[in-house]
Amino acid sequence: MIQIQCPAKVNLFLEVTGRRKDGYHTLATLFAKIALFDVLDFELQPRFELEVVSETGQEVPAGKDNLVLKAAEAFAREFRPGAGARIKLTKRIPMGAGLGGGSSDAAGTLLGLVRLYRMERNVLPVLRKLAVKLGADVPVFLHKAPFSEGRGIGERLKGVPVAKSPPDILLIYPGVPVSTKDVFGGFQLPGRPAILTRLSQLDKLKKKLEKGKPISEWEGLLFNRLEAGVLNGHPEVLQAKRILERLGARGVMMSGSGSSVFGFVSSWAEGEQALKRLKVYPWKSFQACFLG
Repeated sequence: MIQIQCPAKVNLFLEVTGRRKDGYHTLATLFAKIALFDVLDFELQPRFELEVVSETGQEVPAGKDNLVLKAAEAFAREFRPGAGARIKLTKRIPMGAGLGGGSSDAAGTLLGLVRLYRMERNVLPVLRKLAVKLGADVPVFLHKAPFSEGRGIGERLKGVPVAKSPPDILLIYPGVPVSTKDVFGGFQLPGRPAILTRLSQLDKLKKKLEKGKPISEWEGLLFNRLEAGVLNGHPEVLQAKRILERLGARGVMMSGSGSSVFGFVSSWAEGEQALKRLKVYPWKSFQACFLG
């Protein structure tokens, strides 16, 4: 049996820089992988079959709409391995949370099948092409770097060598899934001067992280262009953000297109105390460190 851990991600920065003719928006973003994982188990069998165990309280589809099966089918069409697999997905990353769980599962499926079939040749360039077709966030989970700058629709990636891992984060999923399609569907692009100002801000953030500077020097550079629109339309997300701020978390912001919000804590012990206080709310709360 082969087992793959599929990490979640947060976006420390996200600016929308344009819109392509095919309707996709282009981004400038800073991905950071965190120690919150879905788990995939693989066993050889003649056909592909997916079993889902959800620990999120959400009903997770196990049919052809699941990105795990879509990734497996794309892999089989490309490489024709002559066998299928029994795949078990243990789902711990909430769906519709802006944490990239489904995309990470898709990337994990591609990597897991390479190991299951003991493919020796370098297949990563082909996997990257498959990943882009599966979803805009899938390529970052094939990228080894724990921190990556993403451009285009998020598929053009460059590792960011962070000298010192940022502080641990406290993360809340307020129980309201947010559709990425809906968020971008009502989005109005900012003017070019505003975009250029934000891109300069991203460069400053990367330099601070690359030099291992303390959070006091870069928390003001964190940014998510999509946050204001989501907060306006989803009061639960706004409430979660305000509560994290009241608990003393720093740099509190929304991840991706939402609905999760996260903030930085000064120590693991502080995060544990905050988690206890969050138990009175009907939300999923997590504490996590950054990978790498």
